[in-house]
Amino acid sequence: MKPLLLAASLALLPPALLAQTASAPVGPSPFDGARFSEVQGAGGVPLNTVQKGQPGRPAVLFLHGYRQSYLSWSAQFSSDLAQRCHLVAYDLRGHGNSGQPWQASAYDTSRPWADDMAAVIQASGLVRPLVVAWSFGGNVAMDFLRHHADVPLAGLVLVGSPAGLLPPPPLAPGAPPRPPASSDLAQNIAAAERSAAAVFGPGVDARLQAQLTAASLRVGPYLDRGTATRGAGHNGDLLPLLVKLPLTLALGGRDPIVPAPVAQQLRAVVPQARVVEFAASGHAPFLDDSARFNALLDELHCAAR
Repeated sequence: MKPLLLAASLALLPPALLAQTASAPVGPSPFDGARFSEVQGAGGVPLNTVQKGQPGRPAVLFLHGYRQSYLSWSAQFSSDLAQRCHLVAYDLRGHGNSGQPWQASAYDTSRPWADDMAAVIQASGLVRPLVVAWSFGGNVAMDFLRHHADVPLAGLVLVGSPAGLLPPPPLAPGAPPRPPASSDLAQNIAAAERSAAAVFGPGVDARLQAQLTAASLRVGPYLDRGTATRGAGHNGDLLPLLVKLPLTLALGGRDPIVPAPVAQQLRAVVPQARVVEFAASGHAPFLDDSARFNALLDELHCAAR
């Protein structure tokens, strides 16, 4: 049955039967056994937060990329990392199941992003977490350092993320530009499918890729309008803070968003960083090569005690 016909058919179901259909089992989730909660972020924005593993263990806080969600970390939450670490992820404001304020002021400065992250750390009881920040999530991590440098971190892992430390990078040949979210859902769907095909490698199974694509469609055009004034290269003044923080760069050898020349520039501005290359991976090595990526987290933090 075509999706539109299916939707029309569902609309004709009695409410009780429709509720029963909605609550029917849909199969195992990478987040089975995880704990979901809502944390109040800056300005009262609710932040959808997920945790797995025992509090008190070494904590890892995951920050997803632009137009994504906590689902990005499926391969970490479904692994055995939670036996050794306290894993925490949340949907950034305007993303996933978190609140989506429409005012540009909710997105156009560093403060709300920083305060959101601080709220999740406090509400989750995290002490010296290792922050793993993917793509746009690296900018959020830098926002946090700008406003909450007094909060101790065990380290920072930047995954495919210049984190606002470089001028706007040129995209690799064939890489999809980040299209603005449109008021036309048909255009959004097509753009999301093209972007997912380029960003996620063949190691990502089709079901998860479909979920990640769907997650990107939960972002409205107001987010793009709010972040449009935040140009790249605005975090260079924070480089001295990174000298004091254990820093790891996780770079995909086939990343179309952070191609080799940009990766080289990033290495040059943070020469103290440890560099871990995932030669066969694209923009998301934590999915393309999840076993090796998880082993890196074990080495850095989870198995360190």
